[in-house]
Amino acid sequence: SFLCLVPEEAKTSSCMEEGGYDTYVHDALGMVKVCRASAAPWGWPSAPQPLDTCHPEAAFYEGHFLKVLFDRMARILDQPYSLNLQVTSVLSRLAAFPHPHLHEYLLDPYLNLAPGCRSLFSILVRVMGDLMQRLQRVPHFRARLLLVRRQLMGLVP
Repeated sequence: SFLCLVPEEAKTSSCMEEGGYDTYVHDALGMVKVCRASAAPWGWPSAPQPLDTCHPEAAFYEGHFLKVLFDRMARILDQPYSLNLQVTSVLSRLAAFPHPHLHEYLLDPYLNLAPGCRSLFSILVRVMGDLMQRLQRVPHFRARLLLVRRQLMGLVP
């Protein structure tokens, strides 16, 4: 699952008195409720479309919008923090909407993909592999990671 992607050495929540996970879950639940309420009148299906109504011979294309988001997500380690916040905000908002195909495509780590296709999970697996290689080259990585987290939380200047 997505929770298993981040290796222990790249996590900081266990080192902080206030990990922020409870706040994150509360905020995410609120966003899901708002998205569900917004989408209620749209009449979206509650289950994915059966395979017999799909066209497996057609080449899959995620569309320009998701292509741009996935391309940006793939480069998350090399982009400005502000851009990464925007990209992850849009993806998390999309994932909060109650459409079965969005859920399946964005959130199912076990989704079978055709060759050359990518999902959010497959992109994050590659990003984490790249991150693990880069971590080896950063001196005092753990201390620096904790310092940046404290700065982002406003605990140190």
